[in-house]
Amino acid sequence: MNSWRPYPLLRLVFPFVAGIVAELYWGSIAGQLQWLYGVMVVIVAVSQTLPRVTGNYRLRWITGIIFNGFLVLAGYEIACCHHPENDPGYFGRHPDGLFVATVSEPPSSSLTRIKTILEVRYCRENGTWKRSCGKAIGYLKSGSGSSSLQYGDHILLRAGFTAINDNSNPHSFNYARYLKNKGISHRVFAESYDWKTISIKRSGFIRRVAIQVRDNLLNILRVNHVEGKEFAVAAALLLGYVDELDAELRNDYAASGAMHILSVSGMHVGIIYIFLEFLLGFLNKNKPGRLLKAIVLLVFIWFYALVTGLSPCVLRSAAMLSLPILGKSLNRIPNMYNIIAASMVFILALDPFLILDIGFQLSYLAVIGIIVMYKPIYDLYVTSAWFPDKVWSILAVSIAAQIATLPITLYIFHQFPNYFMLTNIFVVPLSSFIIYIGIGMMAVGGIPAVAALCAKVLIFLVWLLNSVIHLIEQLPWSTIQGIFISTPEMVLLYLLIAFAFLYLTVRKISFLFIFIIVTIMLNLLFLDFKVHRLRSSRMVIFNAGREALYMFTTQDKAILLFNGPMRDGATVQKPGHDVAFADMKAHGINFNREFWLQAGGRPPEIAGSFVPAIVLRNFIQFNGYRIALLNKSLPRGFNRCIHVDLLIITGNPRINIADVIKIYHPRQIVIDATNSRFRTVQWIKDAATSGVECHSVAEHGAYQKEF
Repeated sequence: MNSWRPYPLLRLVFPFVAGIVAELYWGSIAGQLQWLYGVMVVIVAVSQTLPRVTGNYRLRWITGIIFNGFLVLAGYEIACCHHPENDPGYFGRHPDGLFVATVSEPPSSSLTRIKTILEVRYCRENGTWKRSCGKAIGYLKSGSGSSSLQYGDHILLRAGFTAINDNSNPHSFNYARYLKNKGISHRVFAESYDWKTISIKRSGFIRRVAIQVRDNLLNILRVNHVEGKEFAVAAALLLGYVDELDAELRNDYAASGAMHILSVSGMHVGIIYIFLEFLLGFLNKNKPGRLLKAIVLLVFIWFYALVTGLSPCVLRSAAMLSLPILGKSLNRIPNMYNIIAASMVFILALDPFLILDIGFQLSYLAVIGIIVMYKPIYDLYVTSAWFPDKVWSILAVSIAAQIATLPITLYIFHQFPNYFMLTNIFVVPLSSFIIYIGIGMMAVGGIPAVAALCAKVLIFLVWLLNSVIHLIEQLPWSTIQGIFISTPEMVLLYLLIAFAFLYLTVRKISFLFIFIIVTIMLNLLFLDFKVHRLRSSRMVIFNAGREALYMFTTQDKAILLFNGPMRDGATVQKPGHDVAFADMKAHGINFNREFWLQAGGRPPEIAGSFVPAIVLRNFIQFNGYRIALLNKSLPRGFNRCIHVDLLIITGNPRINIADVIKIYHPRQIVIDATNSRFRTVQWIKDAATSGVECHSVAEHGAYQKEF
C-alpha cells in the first residue's frame, strides 16, 4: 500500500511550495512558461490514453510527475503575479508625479506626521490617468482634514517615491527585506500641501468594519480605566493591538520565552473557538442545527481574524479550524496533516510572500511539532492525579513546540529562553483567563457596573502576568544570548532533531546512522568556521547613525575606532556600539579594545601583537591596506599626492570629490553615516563621473572587506 495515500493534500504542498521558493530565489520569468502547460496537457492526455489502448498500466507514474509539475508551475506563477515589479503599471518605474493611492493600513499619528501604508492605484502620465500598482510607506505631514484619515480612504498625492535600500549592519534586522516580503518597496515624505483626501468610494468595507469594531473594543478597555502596561498587554493579547507595547515589556516577554503571547496566535483563536463551541452546543441535536452552528463559528472566527489584523498566525489558525468545523457539520473527521496542508496551500495562494514571514514559519512549525511530538513526550510521564497530569500536559506541548522551532529561533533571534517551561506553566492558564475575562468584559461593555468589575479582574490578571514574566526574566541565566548559526547549520539542526526523534520512536538503526552522519557534518561546519576565522582578517565600517564606527578584526580579537561625542565633558558616548558587539559574537571574537578617534595621537595598546593595525591621526594601516580619514575641508592650494587604498569621508566636510581624488588617488571611497544625505548623493554622482567606486553606508548598509 502507498504510505502517502491517506495524505492526499499533504502531497500537494511540497511541489507547490517548491515553485514559490524557486521564484523567490531565482527571480521571475513571468509570461514565459505558458508553453509548458500545453506540453504537459498533451503528455497527460497521451499517458492516460495509452494504457487503455495497450492494456499496459506501467506508465501511470507519468501522470503523477506531470501533475506535480503543474503544481510547481502554479506556485511559481502565483509568486510571479504577486511581485508588483512584474506588472507593467508598477509605479516604481516612474516614481515622481501625481498619484491616487489608497490607505491600506490604519494610520498612526504623531504631532506632525501621519504614518501609513499607501497602495498606489493610478498615476498621471502625459495628461491622462493610468492604472498603477505597488505599495509604499507614507509619511504625510499633518494638515486640515488629516486627523480624519482612515483605512480605505483615497488620497491625491504629488510627490516623489524613493526606493527603500538595505542599510543594515551585519547580523542585524534587515528592515528593507522585511518590507519587501510584504510587497513594500518605496517610501514617500509629503508636505501637507502635497496631498489631500478625495471623494472616491472607500474600499475594503469588511476590513473597515473590523477596524472600527477593534477601535470600539479598545475604547471599552480605556473607558473602564485599563491603562499603562496592563492596557498594552491586554490590547495585544485580546485584539492584536501592539502600538503601545514598550521596549521593556517586549524584552521581558522575549527573554522569558513568552513573546508569542503578545501576538494573537493559534492559541487565542483556539480559546475563542472553545468558548463559542460551548455557547452553541445546543445546536448539535440535528443536521440543520449543526450546519447553522458551523456557519456561525466560521463567521465569528474569520471576523475575529479580521479584527486582530490577519496576522499569519491567525490566518493559519482560522484556516485550520475552518476545515474541522465543516467536517463536524457533515459528520466527517478530517486528517490533521491534510488540514495543515490545505490551510498552507490556501494561505500561500493568497500571499506567497508569507512563506518568508517568521510568524508564518514559527506558527506552522510549532503546530507540526505539537502534532508529531506531543504524544510521545506526554507518554514519558503517566500519572492518574489530575493536577500533575495537567501541568505535564502543558509542559509536553511547550517542549514539543520549542523543539520544533528551536533551530529557526536560534537563526533569527540569536537567543534561547532557558526557563521556557517554567514560563508556560504560568503563562498558558493566566493568558486563558485573561482572554475569557476580556471577552466577557467586552460583551457586557454596555452594563457599566459589570464591565467595571470585569475590568478590575482583568487589570489584576494582566498585572500578575507581567509580574511573573518580569520575575522569570530577572532570574540568573534566564537567556542564552549571542547564538549565531548559518542557514546550512539551521538545516542540519532540523535534520538532527528529525532523525533523533525517528530513531527514539521507530528504533531503526538506519536512523541512528543518519543522525551520526548529520552530527559529523554539523561539527565539520563549526570547524570550518573556526579555521576560516583564524586565517582571515576583516574590516567593517558600520552604519551607526550619526557616529563613526570602524572595526578591524584578526582571529578572535578586534579593535573598535569610534568618534562619539562627549557627555558632560568627561564620558564618551557610545550609542551605536551594540551593532559591533553583535558582529563580534557572530564571528566568535572574544577580545576587543576601543579607541576614541578624537583623542588624537597613536594608540600603542591596539597595535603590534593584538591586532596588526597602525593608527596615526587620520591614517590607518591594516594588513598592508592603507586607509585615510577625511573629516574636514582641504586647505586652499593643497596639492600633495597621497596614494591610499581606501578613503573614508566622515564628519560631513565641504569638499569636491574631483579635488579629493587628485590628492588621495583612492581605489575606493566609503561615505560613512555621519555625512548629510544631500552631500552624499552629490559625492556618489561625482565619484561615478571620475570612475571611482563609491559606497554609502547610510544608503547601502555597512561596508565589509575581508583580507
